[in-house]
Amino acid sequence: MAWALGLSQPRRWRFFGCVGPEERSVGALIALQKMGILGDVEILRVEDTVPENKEAENAAIEHNRTRCQAAGLSLDLVNVALDAPLMNATWKQRLSFSKKTSLCLDISSMPKRFFFSVVKTALNSPDVENFIVLYSKPVSYPDGGLSGNPEQWAAMSGFKCDDPDLEKEATAHLIVGAGFAVGGLGGHLEGRNNNGILVDVLIPFPAEPWSSVHRSWTFARELGECLEVNPTKENNEVQLAYHRVGALDTCSAFEILLRRTCEGRSPVALAPLGPKPISLAMCLLASQKDGFPVYYAQPKTYAVEYSRGYKITYAYWIKHNGENLYKIPETSDGLIM
Repeated sequence: MAWALGLSQPRRWRFFGCVGPEERSVGALIALQKMGILGDVEILRVEDTVPENKEAENAAIEHNRTRCQAAGLSLDLVNVALDAPLMNATWKQRLSFSKKTSLCLDISSMPKRFFFSVVKTALNSPDVENFIVLYSKPVSYPDGGLSGNPEQWAAMSGFKCDDPDLEKEATAHLIVGAGFAVGGLGGHLEGRNNNGILVDVLIPFPAEPWSSVHRSWTFARELGECLEVNPTKENNEVQLAYHRVGALDTCSAFEILLRRTCEGRSPVALAPLGPKPISLAMCLLASQKDGFPVYYAQPKTYAVEYSRGYKITYAYWIKHNGENLYKIPETSDGLIM
């Protein structure tokens, strides 16, 4: 993180993050405080719809608050329900950038539906001149499920497609980030007519720890079973392709997305089920293309011990001095593809 921040001139950063029971949820915040570059700080505390263990979760969050206090930070948490509407006036006011801003967004413990909304707003706001996304890596993940009680498979708030013809075209080509569990995607695909569908799966490899690689491969196998793809059959009605990309490599994931969508010309449906740096690449694409819907089955429950420890924070420059570093290439006539 310090290296990435050092690529540009020093500045004070408006920080937007999410505290949770994970140690890594405040790792980047404490590091930035020690560097003396924090400006305004806003921290969400997202409350699960169906908590796994409310008492244990509260205790872990209080421990993280104590860690912040020891670093000279007093957290004024903003409580938000996991299923809170993201198109209302309150949320829009929270993302109102009325002056030139350098924004630092920590997505480490922030549910995807929230950080997708922040990224889209910041990317398209002319008042956000500099924009960095942070992702803190844990030491390990526990065995067993990390989330549960998923909602129905549906388009994510702010990433729907209002044109039914364009949506039909997009859903014929699905790009999936391989995660720890097929979850709502499996239920969505099973029993439906998938004839002619093209599915690209982004496999996070290399990735640490090894257990996460094993889970991603299991995901890929289970997805093939949901689609009823027979590996011994030459003419499957479902076209399934795998693409390797580093679990932390947002840039390479974005390049794969551009390649698979003909530089943004061909509509696709996106399913961000994999590591957050890969999901971030999907968000950056969909934030610039109205015909690229994002589908997700939002879990209602997250494990209190979602991850263990805090290892390191990675920083991803998204905008620098007003320039979108992930701008979709333009055609010769100047129109966005």
